[in-house]
Amino acid sequence: MKRSYCLLSALLAAQIGCALPALAQGAGEAPAAQGRATETLRRTVRFDEIGFNAGIEFRQLSGDATFFLPAARAEAIEGAMLRIELEHGESLETERFLSVSLADRVVKVASLEGSSGRMTVEVPVPEGAITGGFLKVTLSYSGAHSEQLCIDERASGDFVYIRPSSALELYVRGGALDSPLDVARLMPRNKRLVLDGEGAEMLPFAMMAGAAYDAEFGAVRVGGSDAGGREWASGALVAGRDGTRGGRVEVTAVDGRPALAFGGSDPALGLSLLESEWQSLAAVDGIAPVALGGADDADSQITFAELGAPRLRQNVVGSSTFSMNFAADALPSGTLPTRLELLVAAANSASGQGVAVSVFVNDAMIGSRPLDSAEPEWLDFAVPEGLVGRDNQVDILVQRQVEGGGCRYAPQGFPTEILPQSRFVLGDAPAAGDDFFLMRQAFRDGVTVVAEPGVAEAAWPLLLPLAGALIPDDATVTGAAQLSQAEGPFIYVGANPPAGSDPALLFDQGAVEILDGDGGVMFAGAGLETLSFVQVVETAQGAGIWIRPGDGPAPEPTRANPLQLDRGQLAILDRDGLVLSVARSRSDLLQVRYPDQLDVMQLLAKYRPWIVGAAWLALTLLLIRFLQGVYRKRRDGSEG
Repeated sequence: MKRSYCLLSALLAAQIGCALPALAQGAGEAPAAQGRATETLRRTVRFDEIGFNAGIEFRQLSGDATFFLPAARAEAIEGAMLRIELEHGESLETERFLSVSLADRVVKVASLEGSSGRMTVEVPVPEGAITGGFLKVTLSYSGAHSEQLCIDERASGDFVYIRPSSALELYVRGGALDSPLDVARLMPRNKRLVLDGEGAEMLPFAMMAGAAYDAEFGAVRVGGSDAGGREWASGALVAGRDGTRGGRVEVTAVDGRPALAFGGSDPALGLSLLESEWQSLAAVDGIAPVALGGADDADSQITFAELGAPRLRQNVVGSSTFSMNFAADALPSGTLPTRLELLVAAANSASGQGVAVSVFVNDAMIGSRPLDSAEPEWLDFAVPEGLVGRDNQVDILVQRQVEGGGCRYAPQGFPTEILPQSRFVLGDAPAAGDDFFLMRQAFRDGVTVVAEPGVAEAAWPLLLPLAGALIPDDATVTGAAQLSQAEGPFIYVGANPPAGSDPALLFDQGAVEILDGDGGVMFAGAGLETLSFVQVVETAQGAGIWIRPGDGPAPEPTRANPLQLDRGQLAILDRDGLVLSVARSRSDLLQVRYPDQLDVMQLLAKYRPWIVGAAWLALTLLLIRFLQGVYRKRRDGSEG
């Protein structure tokens, strides 16, 4: 044990420069791993795996993009080929080119010939281009009409579209991937869970894996195999509990492919290590964390750099749009943006003219400001309440007056950059129980999963995509036998609501009918039992989620049709995904009726037309009676 501790201390000093007090066990005490993979496998890393789901597009004879593709260590690679699938077109005859740079060195310049077409550009990856487990790729698009400066390149109608199916093909020696971090970085997007039992004890690990590896897009399943040829198409995560304290992660092999094995008394801790800021420790095979990190203190602001925004720099001729995305769960729990403060640097034109900056959040314009100074300047915009949801996009439109032409000067672009110090000013968010996306943000600091006995075993196909929809990617998931043992926000899985809660929809009141706003029946009877329900509930432990699995098929999400819960407090699911999501505290689009349990309010709702008619009749009779009395008094007075 002493030797393991010294080795771990040396590793921490070398890699991080500080001690990690939460580690307690070394690799020497972990049970022996299974055999390692020995085959040379082909791993295809597509562009859409690293976020280019819509591909990459360039226009107006200019544009560039720089990104990093995950790869193995150079000594594990036998060969690599970058294949770029593209579509291109033009309306005027133009000489156009696509330049490919690997590790900042130009290795290919492809000519785009013809007015339109498709083509594949193959670029062998030279030795030394892959460093640190990644391949740096830069794509640059350029061209010119002719030497006649009278022609404006904006008239060309040209474009180049890099398809998301473009990929880096790696031929990797499986046995050379000898650390958990190596395997985790290169493992395919689709994951298979190989669990030692499918009861509630494995639920925290499975739901954490579902959240971390995009189960809401159908990328995680339980079981299956990947034994077909040399293609490494899916990654296996093997999990089982044993007597080892804490969690453990090590390299193993399944179906001849490298896999990750998680063990210990809490296998989810090993997965948490791979997804945490301490992931560099996973370069040592068999590392065994006992606990990791904790909740960060909320701050009053968060910068673009902290949100992982890409480099926002372009040469602006006429107009350019800078875009960045952020999720609500990337913000501290209980906060949402109230203001957006941009630090913008824009060079003035040759005649000293500046630019106009317009900002859109989720396609809603929040303001526009002129920027005439050539020095970096802060621009302040208010973010309206209710505009920010689960996934958000900020578009910054920069416009300037085009200068040039006249057959003398070609229009020239001048650099503009949205500096990474740009920030969101944060304020208090509504209560976590107001919307699903606010509950997801509350789970950022950890969530406890509680399941009724026997429920989890049959609900894996439902729980995995819901884990991806409800739990942030890097959140820690723990399990508890009873809800009273949960600390903080929770997810409760069961046929009955959590004790002490008052959900919007109950199933212990006899028959249930779900009506639309006009009183029409939407769901009732046996059809209701096939549906699954997700509700935000309040208990003594605070706000949480109640999942009631149905008897019917679970949703089968895909990349094109993911399962995502944003706004609302009650969601209804079937095999096609989300049927309905409503916030009953803010709308009356949904009504719930229990025919077997008619109370006063339900009687009033059921017989409202008759009651209203009777009330009008009674009021009419009372008015007639009153008028008759007044008439008699006047008549008696006149006769007297």
